[in-house]
Amino acid sequence: MLKNLLTVFILSALFLPALAQKANIKGVVVDTVEKRNLSNSSILLINSKDSVLVRDARAKGNGEFELANLKKGNYTLVITYPKMADYIRDIQLSDSSKFNLGTIAMDNKATLLNEVTIKAQKQAIRMKGDTITYQADSFAVKPHANLQDLLRRLPGIEVDKNGAIKAGGKDVNTLLVDGEEFFGDDPLLAQKYLKANAVNEVEVYDKKSKNEELTGIKEEDSKEKVINVKLKENAKNGYISTTEASSDLNKYRNLGAMAGVYKEKLKVAAFGFNNNISTESKTNNAMSRLKGDEYDVIEVGDDGSSVMISYGNNDDDDFRPGGGIPNITTYGAHFSNKWKDNKLGMKLNFKGADNSSFNESTSRNESLIPNGTTFLSQGASREENRTTGQSLRGSTEFKLDSLSNLKISFGARQQRSSSGSFSNSETKNGRGIMVNSNSENGDSNGKSEAFNGNIGYVKKFKTKGRILTVDLQPENNRNNNERNSLNQTNLFDSTGVMLTPDRRNYLNDDQSSKTSLASRISYTEPLSKRLSLQAGYSFKTIRSSSKKYTYNRDLGNQKIDSLSNFFEFNNFSNVGNAVLQYKGKKFTLRGGTQAIQTTFHLDDVDRNRQVNRSYINWAPETSLSYKLGRSGSISAGYNGSTNQPDIEQLQPLRQVNSPLYTLIGNPNLRPSFNNNFNLNINTYQQKSEIFAYSYLGYNFVQNAVASSTTVDQSNKTVTTFVNLNGGKSLYAGGSIGKSFSKIHLNTNLGFNYNYNQDVSILNKELNKTSRSSMSLRPRISIYHDKFSLEYNVSLNFSKSRSTIGTVNDGKNFRHDHEISGNINLPYSTEFNTSVSLSYQPANASFARPVNIAIWNAYLSKRMLKAEEMEIRASISDILGQRVGYNRYVNGNSIGESTNSFIPRYVLIGVVYNLNGNFVKNEKK
Repeated sequence: MLKNLLTVFILSALFLPALAQKANIKGVVVDTVEKRNLSNSSILLINSKDSVLVRDARAKGNGEFELANLKKGNYTLVITYPKMADYIRDIQLSDSSKFNLGTIAMDNKATLLNEVTIKAQKQAIRMKGDTITYQADSFAVKPHANLQDLLRRLPGIEVDKNGAIKAGGKDVNTLLVDGEEFFGDDPLLAQKYLKANAVNEVEVYDKKSKNEELTGIKEEDSKEKVINVKLKENAKNGYISTTEASSDLNKYRNLGAMAGVYKEKLKVAAFGFNNNISTESKTNNAMSRLKGDEYDVIEVGDDGSSVMISYGNNDDDDFRPGGGIPNITTYGAHFSNKWKDNKLGMKLNFKGADNSSFNESTSRNESLIPNGTTFLSQGASREENRTTGQSLRGSTEFKLDSLSNLKISFGARQQRSSSGSFSNSETKNGRGIMVNSNSENGDSNGKSEAFNGNIGYVKKFKTKGRILTVDLQPENNRNNNERNSLNQTNLFDSTGVMLTPDRRNYLNDDQSSKTSLASRISYTEPLSKRLSLQAGYSFKTIRSSSKKYTYNRDLGNQKIDSLSNFFEFNNFSNVGNAVLQYKGKKFTLRGGTQAIQTTFHLDDVDRNRQVNRSYINWAPETSLSYKLGRSGSISAGYNGSTNQPDIEQLQPLRQVNSPLYTLIGNPNLRPSFNNNFNLNINTYQQKSEIFAYSYLGYNFVQNAVASSTTVDQSNKTVTTFVNLNGGKSLYAGGSIGKSFSKIHLNTNLGFNYNYNQDVSILNKELNKTSRSSMSLRPRISIYHDKFSLEYNVSLNFSKSRSTIGTVNDGKNFRHDHEISGNINLPYSTEFNTSVSLSYQPANASFARPVNIAIWNAYLSKRMLKAEEMEIRASISDILGQRVGYNRYVNGNSIGESTNSFIPRYVLIGVVYNLNGNFVKNEKK
């Protein structure tokens, strides 16, 4: 006992004087005119050396405040209050400073403006509600720095080596300039081409859906942040351009150019590029994500039976031809402008592409069926694809008056594709006896056309929060595809003797079309200051057809009735929904439901059979969110939704070219119902630069649409669909990060866990396949003017089990490491390198480990007065270890595959950027 007391005494003697050495600042904020205490005044303490926010607080109800436990140093104290002039004072603290500022008199701005002209000093960081504003000139950057360099200096913002942004631990996928898209909302474009000295302020806030922006009805906690960059007056008009050309002088190349002009609301740009190494060129990343205007889409499943309301129209029209070695050509243009005091606006995005790829692959698969038989299948294939197409997306907006708005949005697209392929495979049983072999040679040509649009009307009323929205959406899609296929399958008996070969020389002609019209009306009524009701009605009518005909080319293209079908669909859906929301000071409670009534008619034209259905689906929802302090929240919710089987699962017959694989639909399938529970917690402490978030969710499905497969002794597979219970999933994860702005260091640790259980029928036995995976992802990065360094680790463990039996133990482990760095050398020279390490140890399923090290590097020299020209030499895969390899472990099956890849190459090239402003001097 005496020893413990002595220990406490000694520790107290050591630490209490140190604690006493901490400085503090206190005072009382009052109004000089009305002689009242200003409660909730914003108190900010900023480090004078680097403008980093050290501490922030709010004045109490009596106007008092105190900032305690401060370290010695030079600070700037800033006090703000609405309609009052800012109070700014420089303070020098020692270890034991006790600053009592007494009564701090705040002057009314209007009073001061009547007496003198004030030149206000702007705060480095301001917080208003959920919005953080950074004063750009308060953060020093190197000469000729771009917006990306500036963002890396801002506390709480992370930018990785690829330009991906996080703010407060949340992703930033939208970067606006003066509140509007900068040739599209892709963050990379503005980061690369806007200069840091052109920026006045940077705002960061949570992303809201368009419906929430209009109505104030909270939909869910935002998982994304938005950055809005406010330009200085002399930088609002300018031009951006880049030209890039690099080659190995033999096989590989990367060519591209882009030019754009922005002047107030007018933005015009064009771009084009070609490369055969990857799509990650500078020009492509800058402008290839241009898209049309977003709007809430009224969707219906392919079977015409399930209406969903989803957010966004995000198809970026990449016209991707598939994997393998690419040859990519893409071009496009952008135009946007507003006229008549922003009462009339237009945006257009055009994009075209001619992309092709070549891929040679191999596969090896081992599977187990319920009677204990195992099959080992091996195969190889070669495929060439080409995709060409054009798209045009845009919108026209009319501001009818101060409370009414009309917007017409549209998207049109056409695409053509062609392919040629050859494949062969063989399968042996566990005794090593051949059970089947197959070879197929085919080619195809297809064409598709699509048009969709939205006419949206918004009417706001004088009563705040009362809003009426009306949408009308037409849509039309057409698809045609012809495929020639020569397939030969050989089956073997139990002793390995080949039976009669099965030869199929088929022509498949697939044609489909869909025409629809949808409408939605929604009304929001504020029942009280905190209570709101949103009610709406939607309908959608669809007429579609699917014609799949198969012809025997060996018999003069004679139609094969057993492998052909012609379906026509008609459906009409009515949707009613109501949502009630209560918004308190710190919490928001939301609850409602959606009822979907659908009448569905399917006509099997060839067989003169009809299927008629009429049913009601329900989609309840409820959520509760609670605000934790000024920058944190916790939310919990439940969502239920009815999902209808798609047309491929319903059609009683689908054409087949190979006797080894047959798919048969089930027109008697019932809808499934999905239940989802979720919990989310996130917080961000600006002064300590710590962010953390975590999530937990559970999902289970009733009447899930599951596969029912029969596999015979020759490994012939026939699959249909049934309704089963037992499908479920559990997911959890989180991340915690700490930034050190003074030394520009960011640290992060992420974790996630996933568990999934799928149900199916295999050879009439119930098969439950469960998969669990865990990953741990530590990361550390440091950025300075002279160098940057980043280290990412990913540790992944997975386990898969099957109730009918598991191949080996179903376990797999993998860990990946990525180290990247950048050094700014003398004479405007830069060296960049990255090493990606991947380790897949041997396990019970795979006897050999796969360890790969990919080392890339480049050396560049910036030239001319503003360093607008860059000469670069780069080398990819210095060690020559890249392999196109993948493997998986999945309950009763394991497999591995290889594919074509681009080997080591060296590129030498030049990049020329010409960016500037039309107004040279900032307006006074």
